[in-house]
Amino acid sequence: MSQKIVFQDNIFQITRSLDLIKDGMSLELSEELFAKKTINDILFFDFALQSIFSKVEAQTQLPSYLDTMQCLYFSIIKFADILATMLSKKDNNSILINNIEKFESMYTIHQDLLTRIREIVQDDNITQDTVNIVSQNELSELLNFG
Repeated sequence: MSQKIVFQDNIFQITRSLDLIKDGMSLELSEELFAKKTINDILFFDFALQSIFSKVEAQTQLPSYLDTMQCLYFSIIKFADILATMLSKKDNNSILINNIEKFESMYTIHQDLLTRIREIVQDDNITQDTVNIVSQNELSELLNFG
């Protein structure tokens, strides 16, 4: 039985969850309570974003292919920003210190995904009848509801 995946809904949920993680990083949360959960969330986002990318990339015939890629791009930027913030504070978190190589690798992988999406979006061979390019600021406003 084939399963219909609504990519933009999944990306939206990930983006909102990333916002929650980012907001939590600005608070002085207990490492004992939140560090393992945050690490598990990061592992999930890594898997989910890579999985969505591979599934969307293979479906260039999707009517909203470029829009979906742009939404995914925005979400990966948020994720990479969180990773960069975590890596810059690595000395303050014992759980992160134990996983530093994994997080550095994730950051590199997601930077590569961003490059690939930029190439896809700029590819002249992928055209739609009406291509509406939304700026990053507009997309941010849409995803954050204003």
